[in-house]
Amino acid sequence: MTKPKSELALITTVAQLLAVVLAVAALFFARDVFIPLALGLLLSFLLSPIVIRLQRRGVPNVLAVVLTATLTFLLLAGVATLIGGEISNLISDLPTHRDELVNKARSMAGMTTGVGGSLDKLADDVTQAMESGAESETEDADEAESDDGASKSSEPAADSSTTEAVPAQATPPDDPTPGIIETPGFDDAIEGLPVEGLPVEALPDRGPTNVPGDRSLVQRWTDRFFPAPGADQMEFTHDGSSPKRPLYMIEIQDDLPLASWASTAGTMLGPLATAGLVCVIALFTLIHREDLRDRIIAVVSHGDYVTTTEAMDEAAGRISRYLIAQTIVNTSYGVVLSIGLAVIGALMTEQGAFPNVLLWGAMGTCLRFVPYIGPIASAVFPLTMAFAVFPGYSVFIAVAALIVTMELISNNVLEPWLYGASTGISAVAVVFAAIFWGWLWGPVGLFLSTPLTVCFVVLGRYAPRFEMLSILLGEDVQISPSMRFYQRLLASDEHRAGEILTQHVEEHGIDQTCDNVLVPALKRIRLDHDAENLTDADANRLFALTGGLIAAYENPEPADPEDLQDGKSQLNSGDETEASPSEASSAGDSTLPTIVGCTSHHFSEILILNLLRIAGAESFRLTAIDDEKIPQDVGKQVAQMDPPLVVIVVLPKGGFAQARYLCKTIRGEGYQGAVVIACLGKFKNYDNLFVKFRKAGATSMTTSYSQTAAKIRSILAQNDPVLATDKAAMKNQEPS
Repeated sequence: MTKPKSELALITTVAQLLAVVLAVAALFFARDVFIPLALGLLLSFLLSPIVIRLQRRGVPNVLAVVLTATLTFLLLAGVATLIGGEISNLISDLPTHRDELVNKARSMAGMTTGVGGSLDKLADDVTQAMESGAESETEDADEAESDDGASKSSEPAADSSTTEAVPAQATPPDDPTPGIIETPGFDDAIEGLPVEGLPVEALPDRGPTNVPGDRSLVQRWTDRFFPAPGADQMEFTHDGSSPKRPLYMIEIQDDLPLASWASTAGTMLGPLATAGLVCVIALFTLIHREDLRDRIIAVVSHGDYVTTTEAMDEAAGRISRYLIAQTIVNTSYGVVLSIGLAVIGALMTEQGAFPNVLLWGAMGTCLRFVPYIGPIASAVFPLTMAFAVFPGYSVFIAVAALIVTMELISNNVLEPWLYGASTGISAVAVVFAAIFWGWLWGPVGLFLSTPLTVCFVVLGRYAPRFEMLSILLGEDVQISPSMRFYQRLLASDEHRAGEILTQHVEEHGIDQTCDNVLVPALKRIRLDHDAENLTDADANRLFALTGGLIAAYENPEPADPEDLQDGKSQLNSGDETEASPSEASSAGDSTLPTIVGCTSHHFSEILILNLLRIAGAESFRLTAIDDEKIPQDVGKQVAQMDPPLVVIVVLPKGGFAQARYLCKTIRGEGYQGAVVIACLGKFKNYDNLFVKFRKAGATSMTTSYSQTAAKIRSILAQNDPVLATDKAAMKNQEPS
């Protein structure tokens, strides 16, 4: 038994969602495998243009890959050595800047004088009162507990006096028993705990703050209102004042050399192993790239080699261009930053130099490969150095102005110029991709977010099943101009709809605008109206709005909104000349030929006739016959007017039978001129339709507005061979 379509659609949707969840889970839990693979492929994309250029110069493939990899690794090693040396110099020079840091801290603290200082003093007083109150309550509780212990003890009064609650302290230097911690108040069996030379770490004192002066005001208030979990129990329980409050010893053993070496090696071997794996993947991908390409095409194409090859070439090209452009931009940024810092140091500092300019330039180049976070991090380091090292704030302001200027030039001039359409990703998609891949793979995901998103956009562009990815992430707006125009009509946004129409006319001309914007929008209105998605009033309103926008191309002044309320009256604004003689006179010179336009079955087709009349005002005049007239009356009127050409507009869906009958009626009334059937659309059975229309007496059949306009001009110029043949045939059919 077959399942309903709704159930199948639900099952398909659930399966797709499950596949997405499983894919994301696999990417997250197998990131140790996917990250080196992605980095290796990305490195191969970056180096492949160099390898290809060497191959075109006659260098063998393996040798070209080895040379490219060697030069790349030497460059990376040189940059790493430079950064390491600069970092060592920076660390060695930091103690010399201690006085300036202290002065800056004092100057920043001095900014809180006045009202801020009064508030700080008030906060200190409140805090001191709260601490003294808490200490007094704690002392009273300890004294009460000590009294209870003394009354229950069997020891003499003299001995019980030693149970006074005092914090445990280390043995004074003159104690004859070194390494012993005395804990008065313990049981007789516990006289002390030998330490045997190991460091002993006592837990905090009973008070809520051990050394109030060692902590800042903010920290003390934070500890009071947001205490750490278990802080109260640790402070007031394990102080060694009684057997119920034992004093713990924490033994800290010295690190063994072998364990320290193993820990350091384990920390460094992970990144080194990943880097080695990335290099191996990149090398083998470059050496066997043709073989890998053939294998992927054979597996993925399913026989469609053209689409698969185009998709792979586009993805590789976009990623390579993006990486090369990004490398150029970031390298230029680092060089300019180093030069700018050196100039600032030479002109504005007493020492005549800004410290470690090469380090800040190299870090700026490397960090900017990470989107969003990288530029901020690259700016923080030189700004911090300018603030901490040099007196005053002039150098800091100069460095900030330099970085802001460079960012503005880079973001608004260099990157749009070099990147261009290399990625094909929208700005919003870049942000969301950075968030997603950063959450999934951390900083490496941020670095890989743009190239991976490019692959998804290309996949959606060439694979219909994944078209959603191209629509959501792609730079190009996937919605057609006709649908944008139709959406603005639905929203009654006549101004924006007019802007879309005007922009398309300026870029593509009136003929292409009619074929790509107006006609599809009119057909969509008809389709939604036939599907009962639009009421009669809504359809008339949309047709009226479209008619008003079309009329705006004839009348320089915008149409009055009140004239657009009655849809039918607006649509029939281009009807018979007898009813509107001024319209005919304004359409063009009276010496121009006058043709007749007819609709087949729907009043919206009058809009197409209005377009033909407006666009062809320099070549002909057009008289539109009322669509409400019956075919016999239309035939009589055409025979009476005897125009050189009659055009019958058919706006599908439907209307073909009515158009054939109207054509037969016109011919039956004795009209011998040209009859053009304008069926606006794409038809699989074009040949059958054309044969049927020819049998009904039509001269030509067109399928677009531009074809119709061109055919009308051709017939009026007496250059149409079909018209000459038809006239000869009609003369032969006349009785002798």
